[in-house]
Amino acid sequence: MPTNADYSTLLDLFIRLVQSRAGQRIELGGEWLDDAQTLSIKLFRHLVSMQTLAAGATVMQDGIPTIFFVDHASVKVVARAALETYLVFFYLYGCADRSLSEFRHKTWYLGGLADRQGFHTSTAEHRAVLIAEKQKLDQLRSEIEASPHIQAYTEKQRVKLLQGDWKIGKSWADLSADAGLHPKYFSDVYGYLCGYSHSSCLSALQVGQAQSIEDQRMLAQAILGFGVVIMAHFAFTYSTAFSSADAVLSANPDAKRVAEKWRFGADDMAMIYNR
Repeated sequence: MPTNADYSTLLDLFIRLVQSRAGQRIELGGEWLDDAQTLSIKLFRHLVSMQTLAAGATVMQDGIPTIFFVDHASVKVVARAALETYLVFFYLYGCADRSLSEFRHKTWYLGGLADRQGFHTSTAEHRAVLIAEKQKLDQLRSEIEASPHIQAYTEKQRVKLLQGDWKIGKSWADLSADAGLHPKYFSDVYGYLCGYSHSSCLSALQVGQAQSIEDQRMLAQAILGFGVVIMAHFAFTYSTAFSSADAVLSANPDAKRVAEKWRFGADDMAMIYNR
């Protein structure tokens, strides 16, 4: 299990990597790269929230602290969101083919806009937003259909892709394997986190069984360990995608060593799972 110092070190490295692109001018046509920053911010906030939740919470009654607990269940719910955010980031920006990355971004963006088209609106302002986004949707569909990358999909898949199913043919397990995680490791961790997100019986039982603060801390710290793994993978994915971040990673050898230590891949876990 990694130490709290490792967690803090990788959070600090995370900030330095993402900040390396601050103020850089985006070339015309490269606006899609901005979402690398917004996804990174989303992931960063999840990771900080995990750390904050793991520190414990005090409930006050009549101005007096009466209850203290470590909400390990919420740490796991947020950890699932962090994992999925990283997998989306890798899917979009971890690809060596920049043209394919941009194509994937268009399908992902189309999926978000298509989802919002189905939302109920109660104000003229919101209806105007949907009308404007409908035009953007039509533009994206045209660009996606014109891309040579669409040839990799069957006719049936193309229909779903243009409807907004950006992950067509890919499960979260598939995205995880592409990102270098061992399939069994992902299955075990993701299934466990999903159980907490969906209030499975086992998640409720574990919450009930973890009565002591020590047990609650242990369960939270185990998931912070998974957060360290996510940050380690992110550090190398982000620095590979952006040269300014690669320079930052090289300039911070101690933090890089911590990231290398916790960047578990499929090969690293083969001896555990392939028996």
